[in-house]
Amino acid sequence: MMNRWWAAGIGAGLMVATALSGRSQVAAQAKPPDGTLLSQAGCTLGGDTFDAYVAAIKSRPGADPKDTPFDEATFRRNTPAAWFTAIQQSSGVRCRKISYASDGLRVTGFIVEPTTPGPHPAVVFNRGGNQAFGAIRTADLMEFAGWALDGYVVLASQYRGNDGGEGKEEFGGADVNDVVNLFALARTLPSVDGNALFMYGFSRGGMMTYQALRRGVPVKAAAVIGGSPDLAEGLRHRPEMEEVYRELMPDYGARKAEHLQARSASAWVDDIRVPVLMMHGGADWRVWPGSTLSLASALQALGKPYELVVYGGDDHPLTRNLPDARARLRAWFARHR
Repeated sequence: MMNRWWAAGIGAGLMVATALSGRSQVAAQAKPPDGTLLSQAGCTLGGDTFDAYVAAIKSRPGADPKDTPFDEATFRRNTPAAWFTAIQQSSGVRCRKISYASDGLRVTGFIVEPTTPGPHPAVVFNRGGNQAFGAIRTADLMEFAGWALDGYVVLASQYRGNDGGEGKEEFGGADVNDVVNLFALARTLPSVDGNALFMYGFSRGGMMTYQALRRGVPVKAAAVIGGSPDLAEGLRHRPEMEEVYRELMPDYGARKAEHLQARSASAWVDDIRVPVLMMHGGADWRVWPGSTLSLASALQALGKPYELVVYGGDDHPLTRNLPDARARLRAWFARHR
């Protein structure tokens, strides 16, 4: 049995200027407000049946040799086939792939919601990875279906520039607006209870979650799984990530310190003002778990409400303890309804 450590804490000329101003006003009026739903379609899953989907992912090469190898029995235990069926047959769950407005861009995302009458509490989920790596796919949609069957609406973004969306992601820069603007979208949905909003992020999505909290998104509570609250420390443990930062963060060479600080919750702990549940695998090689322990200590020192769960020996996505982690997530949000 894995060891687990748990802690809780509480113009030029008048006529020209007028003409330009008029055209600018028309352009501004034509641009939909942030959070506007622009298009929607049913979700497409990676296979005609759950068994076909499992067979397909078994045949894929692993992302990295250091990752936990795919084990079909563990996957089936962690990912009920009923979630796949619920989406495919619209049985208790409605899944939509959408585009929505964010900073004048069309950004791709998803809405997965119960078919039962609302309003329901809603969760904004922030994905990990960057660009195509870590993009929301069938396994994530099944996870969202599990939330929907438990009575939650889930909204999630692929972030700008991904999956057909416009713009370019910045790994925690302007693309944080794509997360923030999902809350405006959520409040337009009849299925959503605007007074019961939550958020959680995985890996890079944890960084997005902390930044959205700093901006004051209207959530009752938040959660982070395998997130990095200190990118500078993260680079010391995984220096190859600097290639990603250099590619995606604008003018990284000249603004490195600025970018890392802006994306590191450890630099602005006092700006986290809602209860946060943090879960991390003790054997996570992708994101150094010590940074999460340090953030918990800082929250404790400031008397801020949090919970910390470290699953000793577990990996980045908490493969060995995923059912327990899911139960803790739901209990955390239920407690703060």
